Amino acid sequence: MERLIIIGGGAAGMTAASWTRRLKPNIDITVFESTKMVSHAPCGIPYFTEGLFDDENLFMTYTPEYFAEKRKINVKINSKVEEVDLRSRTITVRENQENKKYEFDYLLLSTGAKPKKLNAEGDRIFYVHHPADASYIRQKLWSFDRIAIIGGGILGIEMAEALRARGKKLVLIHRGKYLLNKMLDEDMGKIITDKVGSEIELKLNESLISVTERGRLIVTDKGKYEVDATVVGIGVEPNVDLVKDQLKIGETGAIWADNHMRTSFENVYAAGDSTESINIITKKPDWVPFAPVANKMGFVAGNNIGGKDVTFPGVIGTMITKFEEYVIAKTGITENDAKRHNIKTVSATVHHKTRARYYPGSKDIIVKLIAEANTMRIIGAQIIGEEEVLGRLNMMAAVIQKGFTAEELFFVETGYVPPVNRVWDAITLAARKLYTGISGE
Repeated sequence: MERLIIIGGGAAGMTAASWTRRLKPNIDITVFESTKMVSHAPCGIPYFTEGLFDDENLFMTYTPEYFAEKRKINVKINSKVEEVDLRSRTITVRENQENKKYEFDYLLLSTGAKPKKLNAEGDRIFYVHHPADASYIRQKLWSFDRIAIIGGGILGIEMAEALRARGKKLVLIHRGKYLLNKMLDEDMGKIITDKVGSEIELKLNESLISVTERGRLIVTDKGKYEVDATVVGIGVEPNVDLVKDQLKIGETGAIWADNHMRTSFENVYAAGDSTESINIITKKPDWVPFAPVANKMGFVAGNNIGGKDVTFPGVIGTMITKFEEYVIAKTGITENDAKRHNIKTVSATVHHKTRARYYPGSKDIIVKLIAEANTMRIIGAQIIGEEEVLGRLNMMAAVIQKGFTAEELFFVETGYVPPVNRVWDAITLAARKLYTGISGE
């Protein structure tokens, strides 16, 4: 009987296990997960921290028992893989305080990402990363009054919203000159920066020097901050420690895989946040550690292990988050990204409303489109609004992935009804502005 071992029970691992099972009913599938949770949703941690739900089991789409009973997948939780030997096709696992060896015919590496850490230690320094730790972190953070957040990316913004809702006094320290600077261009990022800065104490352009006193004293190049605890959100990196000396690691630091999710070692696959891909726009290696990408990589890996030829098209970097009433979204590349790749661009920004003039409750929405200057192919979109953002984001993801020009996007036959849109959609207006060079409704 063929044996598939999967290291990591997150989105990619469990999706791959399920699709392999569909195609190979008799293959032996074992998933090793170092925590108590599989099929988990780390993106829910800020909302759990805020107190919007209390049952930590809701972090799991399906339980280990479900996979065992319904899909005949052997899930071993609290089982840490200590060593992988690709040549002998074995792994060593720490289970019940002893090491056990397992052999495989196929191996899927879905080891995910790990938080970047400070050169500091303390029981009041918290890394918000895995749902298995969410209850402990929430209990601790709820007991403190003044909390520092290091990092103004997506996690920093979401934790700021959550902790502010709990009535905490916050100071958010960010080394960039505006928030979400890896997601947005400065003109769009300033909108969110102004909003967050009006709600909490915000320190921009400050480089961290040290965190001491167990997480209660923060020193930057511009000041000192005394707090009760520190939440660190300075980014993540691919978790490749188990195999980095045995197979090809890509330019991004993640595991290299082809478009079938095959690594450089025969019958060894990789998927999810530990895995590199190709950016559809730049044609360069890219790493997008987000759940929708991980799930689809897992789908591709599972199908190919199961014997069905499926390819992964690559990534474009779709992201979405929120802070209070604002939903913030981006897909494709930014103008900053384009400069790094020597791509000449033109852009158009439209400030619009979400409903007809006469329909009550209309909200603001801002759309920025970016096109390649020579071809007018749409390569990026950034959207900030109080409603109807996600639908526009998903539309733009499809437009960018399929290479629409500004003219083609302008002529897309969009829907219209007064309660949710205007006759001239914000996307259509931005596309027209790119296409004709003329603004206005």
